[in-house]
Amino acid sequence: MAPSPPSTSSILQTISPLPFILSKSDDSSRKKDPKYKRYAANIDRALSLFESVEEWADYISFLGKLLRALQSYPAEQIPYSPIIANRLGQSLHPNLPSGVHQKALEVYGVVFGLLGRDELSRELHIWIPGILPLMSYASINVKPPLLNIFETYILPLPPTSLRPILRPLLLSLLPGIDDETSESFSQVFSLIDKFRDHINDESYFWQCFFLVNLSSDDRRLGGIIYATRKFPSLNGVLDDKNKDETINALSDELKALVTPEPGLMTRALGKGLEDEQVLVQRGFLELLVRNIQLRSGVLQKIISERDLVLLIISASSVVLRRDMSLNRRLWTWLLGPEPTADQTQSTSSLSRVEYFRKYGLSPLVSGLKEYINSTSQDPIARAKPYRISLSLMDRWEVGSLIVPEVLVPIIRSVRRYKSEAATDANFQEVLRSASMFFDGVEANAIWSDMFKLVTEEHDLELTLFTIQNFNISEEEMIIVHLPLFLVTLFIVRDVYRDKINHRTWLELANGVLSNIPSRALLPTDKSDIKTMIEHDQVLEKMKLFYDRSPDDPSTPPFLPATVSWILLRYTANLVTSSLNNLESDAGDICIMVCSLLSRIPGETTWRDDGLVNALLGIKPSRNIPFNVLYGATRLLGVVIERNGMTKQEVDLSIRQFTELHWNFLGVPTGKFHVESVTSLWDLQSKCKDHKIEAAISNLVVAANEKPEAGYAFINLWAHSVDYANFEAILTRPLLLMLDSLEDKYSPLRAISLSWLEMLGATLTSNRLYGILVSRILKLPFLRRKEYSFGEDDDLELFLYYIRTLTNILAMGPPMLCASLGTDMISVDASRSNLLQHIGLEDGDPSYRGFFIRVILRTLKYDVPEGSSIELRESHSKVLRGALQLLNVILMNPDRPTTPEISVEQALTSRLSANLHKNDIYTQTLILEVLFRTLKVNYGGRILDNSSIPSDSVIKLRDSVEIISAGDNIQRTPTSSLILCIIDGISTDENQPVLDAWVKFLVDSLPFFSDVLFQILIAVVECFCTQIGKTFEELRLVYSSKCSNDYPGSETALFALMHGLEHILSKAHEKLVDEESKMANPKTPSEPGFFGTVISGVFSVESPQARSAAANNRLTVLLCYQDCIRICHAIWLWGEEIAKGAMSHPDSASNESFMYISSRMKYRARRILERLYKSETLESLETLVDLHRVTPVFKLLHVLDGSRPKRTLPYILNAIYSRINPMALEYAAKSSLTTDLTDHQLAEFLVDYVSSLENDAIEEIWVDCMSFVRDVYANIGLYRHILPNVLVFISVIGSKVDLTNFGEQRRLRKDLADLFMRLLNSSVAARQVTGIATPEPTASSPSMDKEKVTDNVISEGTQTPTSVSTSTTLVGSQAPNPPSLQTQLSFQQLSISQSSTMLQTPVERTDGSSSSSSKPKVSQEDLCKALIRVVPNLPKILLENDRVLTACVTLTTSITTPALRSKNFPASATANLLEVVYQIAKISSSQKAWKTSISDAFFDNRFFNMSEGLRPKWREIIRLWLNNDKERLPDLISRISTSSNSNVLFGWSDQESVARRYNLRRIAFSYMCGDKDQFLLNLKETLDKLSEVCGSSVAESAKYDIFLVLRAVILRTSAVHMAPVWTFIYTELSNVFSKLSNMDPNELKVESLQGVFAACKLLDTVLVLESEDFQLHQWLFIRDNLEAVFPKPEASQLPLIDRLSLLFGVPMSTDLSMDINSILMTDKPLRRPMLIGPKLNSISELKSFFSHLSVACYERVYTLGTPNIAVLEDEVYSDMFT
Repeated sequence: MAPSPPSTSSILQTISPLPFILSKSDDSSRKKDPKYKRYAANIDRALSLFESVEEWADYISFLGKLLRALQSYPAEQIPYSPIIANRLGQSLHPNLPSGVHQKALEVYGVVFGLLGRDELSRELHIWIPGILPLMSYASINVKPPLLNIFETYILPLPPTSLRPILRPLLLSLLPGIDDETSESFSQVFSLIDKFRDHINDESYFWQCFFLVNLSSDDRRLGGIIYATRKFPSLNGVLDDKNKDETINALSDELKALVTPEPGLMTRALGKGLEDEQVLVQRGFLELLVRNIQLRSGVLQKIISERDLVLLIISASSVVLRRDMSLNRRLWTWLLGPEPTADQTQSTSSLSRVEYFRKYGLSPLVSGLKEYINSTSQDPIARAKPYRISLSLMDRWEVGSLIVPEVLVPIIRSVRRYKSEAATDANFQEVLRSASMFFDGVEANAIWSDMFKLVTEEHDLELTLFTIQNFNISEEEMIIVHLPLFLVTLFIVRDVYRDKINHRTWLELANGVLSNIPSRALLPTDKSDIKTMIEHDQVLEKMKLFYDRSPDDPSTPPFLPATVSWILLRYTANLVTSSLNNLESDAGDICIMVCSLLSRIPGETTWRDDGLVNALLGIKPSRNIPFNVLYGATRLLGVVIERNGMTKQEVDLSIRQFTELHWNFLGVPTGKFHVESVTSLWDLQSKCKDHKIEAAISNLVVAANEKPEAGYAFINLWAHSVDYANFEAILTRPLLLMLDSLEDKYSPLRAISLSWLEMLGATLTSNRLYGILVSRILKLPFLRRKEYSFGEDDDLELFLYYIRTLTNILAMGPPMLCASLGTDMISVDASRSNLLQHIGLEDGDPSYRGFFIRVILRTLKYDVPEGSSIELRESHSKVLRGALQLLNVILMNPDRPTTPEISVEQALTSRLSANLHKNDIYTQTLILEVLFRTLKVNYGGRILDNSSIPSDSVIKLRDSVEIISAGDNIQRTPTSSLILCIIDGISTDENQPVLDAWVKFLVDSLPFFSDVLFQILIAVVECFCTQIGKTFEELRLVYSSKCSNDYPGSETALFALMHGLEHILSKAHEKLVDEESKMANPKTPSEPGFFGTVISGVFSVESPQARSAAANNRLTVLLCYQDCIRICHAIWLWGEEIAKGAMSHPDSASNESFMYISSRMKYRARRILERLYKSETLESLETLVDLHRVTPVFKLLHVLDGSRPKRTLPYILNAIYSRINPMALEYAAKSSLTTDLTDHQLAEFLVDYVSSLENDAIEEIWVDCMSFVRDVYANIGLYRHILPNVLVFISVIGSKVDLTNFGEQRRLRKDLADLFMRLLNSSVAARQVTGIATPEPTASSPSMDKEKVTDNVISEGTQTPTSVSTSTTLVGSQAPNPPSLQTQLSFQQLSISQSSTMLQTPVERTDGSSSSSSKPKVSQEDLCKALIRVVPNLPKILLENDRVLTACVTLTTSITTPALRSKNFPASATANLLEVVYQIAKISSSQKAWKTSISDAFFDNRFFNMSEGLRPKWREIIRLWLNNDKERLPDLISRISTSSNSNVLFGWSDQESVARRYNLRRIAFSYMCGDKDQFLLNLKETLDKLSEVCGSSVAESAKYDIFLVLRAVILRTSAVHMAPVWTFIYTELSNVFSKLSNMDPNELKVESLQGVFAACKLLDTVLVLESEDFQLHQWLFIRDNLEAVFPKPEASQLPLIDRLSLLFGVPMSTDLSMDINSILMTDKPLRRPMLIGPKLNSISELKSFFSHLSVACYERVYTLGTPNIAVLEDEVYSDMFT
């Protein structure tokens, strides 16, 4: 009986990482021959010695004994062949010395000699794998015996046996010839030739050779050395035949290179040209130059065009190396060999340029274009063709031919990548490479392509992209090509008008023009062309210029002066046409013409009749868009400056253009105001006379018939006063406007008064006074020293000035009058001399002092005796006027007369009736009279203006202190007046006079003092609605290019905002006053008349009694909320504009847009500041409510002046008011008028503190700590927001850690103590829901301890919301208000119903509410908070012990129960895992979490987790493994290798399950690690896997063993995989061999899954295509050309092919794709064939077995890269099955 196989030993494996191959002996070893039995026993004893290997010398000794054992019996069959082969393979490990290698080779020789030729052929798959890798690392003294074995035993084998291993043989032998100076070079080289001859199939040999060079980088150097000496020359193959004829004409030697697949040769050559070693690239280029010239018929006819493109692009890529040796060979190959002297003289031979054009240009350009048009997102890959093209330009023969073909595609590619790039940095990287190529191209070539691009393709967008992104500032470009290109653009615009985008054309033309310097053009008088020529002639000349040969002279087709003349003619025609047709871009074209004229030097005179007529055609009668008018105005100024118009034409055009701009200035929305004023002043700078002033004066005069035009002057003034010479335009129109003040019935008077209001508010009154001073100083009589008037003195003019000033001061606002004494007179040198001359210099330097001195001087004047009566009368008028002016300056205005009470009613009725009659200017007169009537009728109140901001738009002009005329009865206006006011403000037609309405209401508020709170909501709702509506209309105006579609105006908006601010200010002042009186009660006075007469109008009985003060406060606060919301919307809009987040679609009014938006934002901010200052807590709560939609932190920092000390206490008070109101005084409590919850406030608190600067923590530290202490002291009240409090502490702790203030250890210690206490309370299991701990019963003592006194309102309590909900909607239309009584009654009713909700919270002291009724903290909420808290634990707690304690608390209370829950892994949510991960990231916290993680990982349910949680678990396990290097060894040691079938209760099954999960844990651990992280544990892992495979449990563990191997392969570099490959191919061979020798239908389930796992492992290995495994893959698949082109007399089939035939499926030779259609830039990803975690039947593998060989060949041929992501996903999928 033969001895049993030797057992394995871990001792041997500690020396060599190669595992055992345990296999049963062949049946032939079981012979009954006693000698054979002794022979087998001797071999067994020799093999058993290898178990005790301790050092390398033992290998030599044991190999000697094995050798003697093998020689003891001349048997043709050797027992234990697999084990012997494995021992010999172990002895050839690269880490062992050469002596061991030599001894092993000696044994190999004996074995091969014993087996003989035939037996060795049959067992070649057993013996040859171990010897194949040796040549790559064999020493000098090892190579001779190795070569001897190859030559003696392997070479004589039959060719049919050698064919499958020819590729592995080449992989083995080629490293032996990579050094031509080595001693064994010739022998190895000769051996390769011998194998080639012995195979006797040149085609098969070369195809295998090409596959080796294609797939193995390390063998490529030896491959090129062999090819350099043995590769046949293809240069003699002519290209004058078709493909079939060329192939037939080839010799057998040459035909072997290209049959059956010619593409394999070119792809192998291309791969070699892309090698990383310069030496290899040089060798392949040399091979091309010597043996495969570009003109060869093989390249031109036989191989496909696709392969030629691939080859030539691969060769061209070497230029990126910048190596001269490579470039020299490349140029020789592309351009052909240097011509000899005879060839130079021969006319039939091709020049080098012609050679390249004929043979290489087309494929090179095709390849470059394919690269250029790639869709790769990688910037390096995207820029590669650009850099290749740039380097190819080093040779002009190549560059001059490829540049015209690739320039435009490169620009298109860059433009396309701009929208595809992931980041701007990537785009800039690609653009930089493209720019380098662009800069290297000659200017003529660039603009030749640009010329064709616009004239033939009409692709203006691409040309514009070129202009904007590439350098076009070279001298030749800007002097020669850009002017010519601009001419081309004008012709294209004229000829192809309907085919191009005019906006793009204009942008392109402006871009070109902006780069043309003045020196590129000359005056048109030097032009050699004076008559217009046709477009075709111009284009033909330029086409000839760009199509010329590089050797031709580069003379431009036109002189610079001629170009100037042509451009001016074309532009004039274009402008004329566009202005006549009023095209949308006519204005921009006019501006472009101005720019062109400015660039032509010396062009002082220029006229074009058509252009002049077009400008004269811009008339007010036509509907001229503003952008057209703006550009035409610029052009008009240039034409006037160039003397291109007659005087009459100038006068006419000035009048027309001024009137047009005047009309735009009259638009109330403010759109185009700034631009119109700028245009007028630009025109004034060109005219330098008073034509514009005269035209404006005429328009002001006409304003009496069209009063709206008066607003045009106001806008003109507002935007012109900053000009130094503003008097040149404004003087006469100003005086005409002021003339309207004297006519009380003039419609222009109200506009003038509004303008005077604006002067006082904008502080520009000094400009007004300055004009009058200048005019007065020009009077000649003031310059005389004699105080007498003459007949020639124009006293009427002086009187006119005096009366004008009198009207200004009498009718102007108080601030305007006050500025007379505060504004200093402007005095320059000339004016100073004049004032000194006339004696007006000394004294008060203000305007008031000046005018007083002028008046006093005037009083001194007299008339000579004998003067005319007219002079005397004029003198008398001057005196009266001067005295009147002096009286106005020194005295207050007179009080109005006292009308009767009935006048009020009549005026009110008249005002109501006049509201909708479109007679708005009559309303202002009525309002003025009505207000004076109200002052008399309801006097006795004091109008306090101190609360009105000094910079408000509307001022209280007539607000003075009024003393009651002895009437002690307090009267109040009727309710109909309030309705009338609301109706007037709400009427859209009243927008022009809305400021008068608002002013009337503001001035009249003291008269409504008794009913202010009753009318407040209705009035505020009206204001908020109108503000929202007007604001929305202004937004719509500025979001479109129209200006008159909406009635809203900026003036109306500011008037409404001012009125709202004043109303709320007065209401709040009255509220504060009443509350102060309640604190100090007095004897109540008698009820007023209003309370007696109309008490039923403004009061409603409520079911519950409520204090008047509480109702009044509710009213004011609700109005505050509405005001804050609308102002916040306005401020937010302005903020978005200021940040550039909102673009303005109409660029023509951009300046006006920015001006209006900034004013609106500023005004809204001022209102918010005032409201915030008066009611900080309530305003803050409203802002917090808005924060849920839009962040308000920036606004909040503006309101509190970036002083959190002013804001944080109010945030805390808001929280106290809802949770612990007893902690606050009554005045500090919130009214709870918003629907904010304590959770929302707590979240806002955290976000607010997070937004602060670190240094601000010191300012708020005391408040923060007080809040935290209160939370701890009342933990029962605050426990539902404890997660937010923890985050709050985390934020302040992290911020204080970064400041000097945080260096105070005591402060930090207090914070740490409070944090730890709160943390312990927050994670208590009885307070946190979702944790698997038993809940205490009602009778439990712990429940009694939890009972606390409730100090908050029950959860059912509601909080009131704003009554006026409609006012918060911006732009919503408000319905016409109902009767006042009904509306106010509804408001009052709403307040009464909510009275109980605003009462002071009632403190519950009965203890009836236990803690169980309070909301508990859910686990998810707590985990979300802890995600932010845990990373900051070291900053909060400082000490490592405390940090560890906190981590222990968290893991004990939260993570451990979840990880040990019955619902695990579902109980471990994503947030909880994130908490665990953050804890694990803290250094020195391992004690807190390692146990729970270990328990979870070793729980078999771990592999049932959902796919979404796996990534986070990988991060956690990665940290778990990194923190203890013994984790993986411990996992490995847990795997058992034995099974006891006699145990009871299914212990064997449990052990099998434990083994399976432990193997998966090892696989998961490898996948969690980095590349080569577990390299030190690789040997131990393989040892354990080998031990399991050799045990009795191997069958059940196969699936998981192969899973571990896949994980090891993916996480280990190829250089360290040598011991793994032998184990893999051995185990795979065992599985597939066993499967081929049995009935597949009899497979058990576990065996079936083991086969499936083996297939997936083989699939993974083949996808990765490791070079070391290529030596062994022939065992499983056909790895050569026979996979696609099989031969009938094929040799022994590999394992997979045999399995395919066993299942009755023929081997497939069809490729899954057309490999010739794959783009070079599309490197296909090699994907595994088997996808899925489970196999149901062995028949499902039929397709895999039949297609694996051809799929592997396809992966190599297509040069694909492995898809690692899919391979990893498959491992995870199989792991968690």
